[in-house]
Amino acid sequence: MARTGCQRSIPLDPQVFSIQKLGGCVICKVCPQRNGKLRAMKACHVAEHCATKLHKDSFILSLRTQEKKNRSLLARSLSPPLTPAAHSRLTYDLSPPEDPERPTTPSPPSVTSAEDDDNDHDHEQLPQLWDPSTQMFAIEEPDLYSELIAARNRGDTLFTCSLQPLADELGLDDDDMLDPPPDDNEFGLFLEDEEDHINNQRMDDSTYPWPSKATFITDLLFGSTRLRFSEAQKKAVLSWAREMGAQNVPTLYALRKAQDHVRSCVGNPTCKVTASSSNIFYINAIGSAIAKDYSNPLTRFSMHDYPEDGRGNMSQVHHGSKMLHELPEELLVPSVRVNNNIYFRNELLQSTTGFFIPTHFFQGNISSHDAERASLQVLALGHPVVRTEAGFAVDPERVILEVSSFQRTYIDLQTDVHLCGFTSTSQSFAAGMPNPLREKSNGRLVLTVPLIIFMDDVSGNVSKQWNKHHAVYMSNASMPREMLEKEFCVRFVSSSPHASPMELIKAVKESIAAAAEEGIVAYDCKHRDEVMLIPYGLFEAGDNPMQAEECSHGGLHCNYFCRTCKVGGTMSMKQSDEGYLKLFEIGELRRPEETIQQILEQIELSKLSGGTTKVQNTVSLTGTRDTTSASIVDRLLELGKCLRKREPGKPAINEREVRQTLEREYEEMLGGLSVEDHINPLLDMPGLNIHQDTPTEILHTILLGVVKYFWGQTIWILDKAHLVKTFQTRLDNINKDGLNSPTLGAEYICRYSGSLIGKHFKSLAQLMPFLIYDLVPSTVLNGWTVIGQLVVLLWHTRIDDIEEYLTRLTRTIDDFLNISVQCAPSIILTKSKFHFLLHIPAYIQRFGPPILFSTERFESFNSVFRLSCIHSNRQAPSRDSCNAFAYNDILKHVATGGFWMESKSKRWMHAAPGVLNYIANHPEQRHLLGVPTVHENHPASSVIAVNGDKVTIGKYAILRGNELSIGKIVEIIVSESNTRLATHVVVRPLHFLPDIHPQLQLPQLQLADEDRLLLPSDILSAVNVQHDCASSSCDEFVSVNTRQERTETTKMKTSLIHKNTGRFVLNAHSLHNYALISQVIPHPLRMAMNLPYFPNSREVRLKAARAVRAKKAGNPAEGTGSAPPVFERTTRKSKQGGKGKKAQQVAAGPSLQPPIPPTPVHLTASHPPPIPAYAGPYHHAMQPPTGIPPTPVHLTASHPPPMLAYAGPYHHAMYPSPYVFPQGPFMYPLPSPANTHWHAGP
Repeated sequence: MARTGCQRSIPLDPQVFSIQKLGGCVICKVCPQRNGKLRAMKACHVAEHCATKLHKDSFILSLRTQEKKNRSLLARSLSPPLTPAAHSRLTYDLSPPEDPERPTTPSPPSVTSAEDDDNDHDHEQLPQLWDPSTQMFAIEEPDLYSELIAARNRGDTLFTCSLQPLADELGLDDDDMLDPPPDDNEFGLFLEDEEDHINNQRMDDSTYPWPSKATFITDLLFGSTRLRFSEAQKKAVLSWAREMGAQNVPTLYALRKAQDHVRSCVGNPTCKVTASSSNIFYINAIGSAIAKDYSNPLTRFSMHDYPEDGRGNMSQVHHGSKMLHELPEELLVPSVRVNNNIYFRNELLQSTTGFFIPTHFFQGNISSHDAERASLQVLALGHPVVRTEAGFAVDPERVILEVSSFQRTYIDLQTDVHLCGFTSTSQSFAAGMPNPLREKSNGRLVLTVPLIIFMDDVSGNVSKQWNKHHAVYMSNASMPREMLEKEFCVRFVSSSPHASPMELIKAVKESIAAAAEEGIVAYDCKHRDEVMLIPYGLFEAGDNPMQAEECSHGGLHCNYFCRTCKVGGTMSMKQSDEGYLKLFEIGELRRPEETIQQILEQIELSKLSGGTTKVQNTVSLTGTRDTTSASIVDRLLELGKCLRKREPGKPAINEREVRQTLEREYEEMLGGLSVEDHINPLLDMPGLNIHQDTPTEILHTILLGVVKYFWGQTIWILDKAHLVKTFQTRLDNINKDGLNSPTLGAEYICRYSGSLIGKHFKSLAQLMPFLIYDLVPSTVLNGWTVIGQLVVLLWHTRIDDIEEYLTRLTRTIDDFLNISVQCAPSIILTKSKFHFLLHIPAYIQRFGPPILFSTERFESFNSVFRLSCIHSNRQAPSRDSCNAFAYNDILKHVATGGFWMESKSKRWMHAAPGVLNYIANHPEQRHLLGVPTVHENHPASSVIAVNGDKVTIGKYAILRGNELSIGKIVEIIVSESNTRLATHVVVRPLHFLPDIHPQLQLPQLQLADEDRLLLPSDILSAVNVQHDCASSSCDEFVSVNTRQERTETTKMKTSLIHKNTGRFVLNAHSLHNYALISQVIPHPLRMAMNLPYFPNSREVRLKAARAVRAKKAGNPAEGTGSAPPVFERTTRKSKQGGKGKKAQQVAAGPSLQPPIPPTPVHLTASHPPPIPAYAGPYHHAMQPPTGIPPTPVHLTASHPPPMLAYAGPYHHAMYPSPYVFPQGPFMYPLPSPANTHWHAGP
């Protein structure tokens, strides 16, 4: 609708306003200029402008400036100037516009035309308001001091701005998250040119969807997650840019308008949720985040749409058994695209070999056993179909077929007039045709999307004051590990300081369910077509307390302390021989159905008389405690106590009436919903077995669990023996090269030994045996040696042989538990994390290497979340965080080339080339978005190895040759034309000795005398090699000056002098380049390193059980028959203590006897490996080589198998257990001609 012109009853004052010749805009000549131009507005906005404080102050200032001019020129104006009172009496009869759709919010400021610069001489500039001759303001200002005195005498409030309460955290207050007021633009003007430019922006603009390059770059700068700006900082940055002469710098209002435009184009995923407890929080729709992953080239081209049979190799989530075998029918990948045709599961199709009904799509290789060189193909597991006179007959046995052989879809076959029905025995297959998803998807490819969900409590403050929030993050498990570890791929879902964790997770579940029910329609930028996506939860990551709450488990201190199995019991039961041994085994697995029944039973028991005791007994006997329904149970127990309480003079209430009252209260608390809606929502989540899908997390269980415990006990031993200084000196002088920059500040670690974090323990686990080889008892040294082996195995990123790996891992866990109970027999009773180690092998087979379900990347993202909290006004923290992360996801998606559906044209669009090219050419901006940037450096004093490690002169590297070897870099030869280009490298080899180190159980090296000349391409990687101080007796110390602030001081510290013996030890516990380190070690030495520490684990554990009972009885010596365990901090009273005199307590410190090395076993190159391929119970019977006395190491039948009954027997990496099909049990066939029908096609 066209707007009518504004009607004015009197003309505008020509000394204050002027009218443009072109356009008819009104120019204010008294207000300060903006960007060197006068302020323009439409005539209908003049009245609003005159009412602003800025215009009134500017008008008074102009009057005083004019009077000053008149006095200085001793002349009077022909017409008297307007007075403030006269100006205030100006009235305007401004009729409202006829267009009802005219926005009521102010328009963004625009740039006035150049014609308005002609009136600049009528205005005073800001520098002219200062009189340099008198060094004072020439403007007559009111006496503020007198006004303040008068206001105080009248009793008026002098200052209306209230101070921040002292209880609040001192930090950056920011109103960036507040809803902008209607006059939030500068000076309250409706300048509509820039707003029209945003709203009428064309799709072929160079910076679409941003109106200009300056706006885009500014939005990119202020939108970084790790570089948050407050409102004041944003204004200061923009003001600085204008003062520096930058062109077209946007205002904050224009930036907000541009952000709103971009958000409206892509879509705002934030929605409000009200929990049953009336808690309000916000959540970002999960479907929107998944759609961005598939429509963004950075993420889509790395995804795997189908689970993969790795043939024994495992490195990704899609290699795990859950995605291969254990998903329900509705969550299997339902379709595949072949030659632009869509084939669905459970539909009849025609291939080059005949008719076929696929039931399962997966990736694999059927042409080569070398997974590295073979190309993956999409395969289909299904039923062959034979056409007979009676119809199609379906073979119940399933075979594997390549999808590339598919020719005709079910729809194509329906058009065939000769198509007959199915036989009577095959009618069950015909009932599911066509697949319901074919019609629902409307011809699109349908894929399922596994999700990794993380929830944790995190502080919203940067100070030590705890401001608890519960936050939920998410990752798309279709991406490989390399992408999952990047901050770019971590999605924020929800947070709240008020809602409980289970309320948040219920909203997440409903968001996933809604997306799965409707189907997420997204643009697949890989295939350039639309797809339909069905998400589901793969597993729940988190620390142990959070995972226990997600499983409705009581936690680590229950009698039945494991959330995965039913191991445990009363303390007396666990101290018995039978109960103690069961703690080293996996008990009966928990099932969600049983947990639901136990929760319902607790609710019913809360209605009975004595319900408190009955509920407590049930929790004690089962370990089940549901926080979601806890409010119902507590309310019923409290109300039942009140109703059954006997008061003097009042008759007792009948039990029947009590039950009726409780039932009514119970129905009111349900609120018309079923009781299942008020219990843990994860117990019945589709595709999720919460007890088996909360994998043991290695950060909190290993580094912050068992490693932290051993560290605390070891530092206690060193402190009692006054050896901490020796330990600190060795740590300060140890070789740190090849460890990928570990955190090893010796002074910090020893001074704050009780305040270390995960990165410290990860570094110490790789080096502790080299530091304490003669400082602690042998059991402690053996414990740290096994910890080094365990950490390396658990931080594997790729597993080449899953059977051998799980066998080694299980044996290492057994050795560690046995050493642990030798050091502290009661540790398995009091520290639940030691039992959790037993579940790790099963979780690895289910989800892949442990690094995939580690929470380190999510814990790192907590700092990003914390930054979003401190730049909020804290009035709506959940909404502010969701809005901030939602727009940040939009910004990253659009700026990196993601697609979105344009609402007007109904087309899939992406950003203009100007945006994409800017991101591609500016790595510093990519870094702000979380996209990694590679920085290469080739200094002359170092050489860059093949894997990217920087190896300096004097350090060690793994070398390429006829076989892998280790060498020391002696000299780097550079080119004469380019001194930064290495042409050759001089190395000195290190040769392996025939035996492993007797104390450290690691390979020994001897430095050679000759040098070799190699090419830089022969340097494969850096490696950590330590001097053999144990064999060389390096005990000489000297005092050296310390360096502070890059300056040498007079302060001295102790340094260790290594003897020049040429003896070294290869650090096989190094996490960095572990795969190459394992390959460079000769096979006999590798087998010797893998020998078990205890041939009879049962005897070691029974001895520990006897020690526990003896200690409880007050006679520890009876249990062991020897010295007390080294970690037992027992005390004894002094015999000289008397009456009235305090008895002395002397700690019984450990006896520091020299470590007793295990008997070495000499292995020749022809010796068969001691770890055979696992095919049943683990009977490790090692046959010695010829010439060695026949004293083999036998593992008895009581030795626990590597995977126990939890994961079933090993048959194949892809097929770990018998697979039950709907028709009956069938062993999933191995790809061999004996039991599999292969159809390779013509």
